[in-house]
Amino acid sequence: MSKYKIPIRVNPLFWIFATLIGWLNHSFLGAGVLVGTLIWVAIIFLSILVHEMGHALTAIAFGKHPRIDFIALGGLTSYQGDKLKLWQQFIITFNGPLFGIFLFVFATLILQLHFLQNPLLIRSFQILQFVNLFWSIVNLLPVLPLDGGQLLRIIFEGIWGVKGIRYALFVGMIIAGLISLYFFLTKFFIVGALFFLFAFQAFDSWRRSKNLTSYDQDETVKNLSMKAEAALRQNKKQEAKHLFEEVVAKAKSGIVNITASQYLAFLYYDEQNVEKAYQLLLPHKDNLTPEALCLLHRLAYIHKNYELVAELSTECYQAAPTQEVAIKNAKAFAHLKKGKFAGGWLQTAFHFGNLSLEKILNEEVFQSISEDQDFQSFINKLK
Repeated sequence: MSKYKIPIRVNPLFWIFATLIGWLNHSFLGAGVLVGTLIWVAIIFLSILVHEMGHALTAIAFGKHPRIDFIALGGLTSYQGDKLKLWQQFIITFNGPLFGIFLFVFATLILQLHFLQNPLLIRSFQILQFVNLFWSIVNLLPVLPLDGGQLLRIIFEGIWGVKGIRYALFVGMIIAGLISLYFFLTKFFIVGALFFLFAFQAFDSWRRSKNLTSYDQDETVKNLSMKAEAALRQNKKQEAKHLFEEVVAKAKSGIVNITASQYLAFLYYDEQNVEKAYQLLLPHKDNLTPEALCLLHRLAYIHKNYELVAELSTECYQAAPTQEVAIKNAKAFAHLKKGKFAGGWLQTAFHFGNLSLEKILNEEVFQSISEDQDFQSFINKLK
């Protein structure tokens, strides 16, 4: 493939949303529904293509092989390979809106020359002019995932390192929230909802980014992690295990370490290596996915860490509301001599049915709290 060739893929959802926007706004052209809608679709496609070409052509200038994807509500330019310097990332990002401004200037010049006579063509160029000016300005707002938010992230990362990513997410979240509130108050509900979505996404990313470290920006580690996940998807478990072990060895902390540790724990557990799985998950108990948290809950019970089982009891049951989890919780609290909680979880387990109360109460762990009044009050309800 020529290094100057840019693959372009169009998701069918793009055509659906572009057609919907065109249909809703065709009256601005003073044309029929079909013609007006088609012109709008062409304007949207051209505007996004030029914008993404700004990113893609600049990426090529820096030696990358970009790809453009048209997605539901816009476009996305991506490229593989080693991470570029921050100033290069800045230029690639900025050139998207800049090319949009170029298209605005082009449409303006065409209109200023007054050689267009067809009213429909004139209105089409006016819309092309407006769309590119408006979207270029909006896209430069310092809100992720807009280009302005990416520019802010690059600037902050240059000043504060990896912490700058969190700062950019926080600033973007506040600005998106304020913009959303303004549009809701002025009854532009669709725009308000869009920026509310941006604010929520920024908040979620900011919350999850507390564990972000420089290892998460290491391209070697990221590529290893992607290879490991690809191997796992292909059910090449041994290959995936070795790759995840390499990721954990190279990345001592960060989200990439937490993610790899969870994958690795499940692979070890499948091999019945419960000790390794337990030791991998234990340091990350506050940052696990629901599935990994339930695995840690099970491993903690095997290792007789009843304090941890009790700590994870509610969260694990919410993720996996099963009789097995409820019984483990009941037994853990019984070991801790907390009759009230042991009785409560035992009552929950009985709601699933197929349990013998007599057999359960004869187990040594429940015999040890049989005189506990709180425990007895729950047992009496089960009789």
